[in-house]
Amino acid sequence: MSQASPQVRSDEERPLGSGPVLSTFAVLVGLMFVAAAYMVFFHAPTEKVMGFVQKIFYFHVPSAWNMFLGVGVAAVGSVMYLVKRTDKWDRIGDAGVELAVLFGAMVLISGPLWGRKAWGAFWVWDVRLTSSLVLVLTLVACKMVRGYAGAEAKKIAAGLAVFAVINSAFVYYSVDIWRGTHPPKLVATLAPAMKQTFWFSTLTFLIAFFVLLTLRLRTGRLQSALDRLHLRLTESGLDD
Repeated sequence: MSQASPQVRSDEERPLGSGPVLSTFAVLVGLMFVAAAYMVFFHAPTEKVMGFVQKIFYFHVPSAWNMFLGVGVAAVGSVMYLVKRTDKWDRIGDAGVELAVLFGAMVLISGPLWGRKAWGAFWVWDVRLTSSLVLVLTLVACKMVRGYAGAEAKKIAAGLAVFAVINSAFVYYSVDIWRGTHPPKLVATLAPAMKQTFWFSTLTFLIAFFVLLTLRLRTGRLQSALDRLHLRLTESGLDD
């Protein structure tokens, strides 16, 4: 016990990062979202075929890319947890899952709104749409497993997160393999003002992702420290 305590302090009780720096980036990304919205509605021209509803594109695609990024973070954290079995990597994997669910939900909300104008229906069982839904449901299952799978919950959740990577690759390449109703990759064909708006919006979403990831990891460390403190109090008989 005497040898374990210093290691715990070095891993769990070191500073949780620079609060002012994180706050600065949080304010920056808030301002960038305002600027991105201005560019979407006033700088980028209205698309000739789909009209005003096409502007959902500037939020829908960056959300999808962030969803893939979240799956990647979840996969790295999960694989490293299965190898090293440390709380640090488990927190990274869990944070990636949560962010992937968040941005995946944005994809599943914005996509049907766009599809209502393009297809005349909020939802069609297109390959990309269906596989995206399966991906988000797999990630939700990761979170549910953590609450109900008992002692093996973290390992099972990590395995599901790794499986989600395979599904995410299927989602990304589905429009190249099958000709469904979902439009193909169109970024390269955008007009200059549309490209400027799209890439600025993408950068904004990317910075937001890392701000949220940092906040989630800080929260996870605080929760681990609280759980550790509760365990010590229980072992000492002071939890009453």
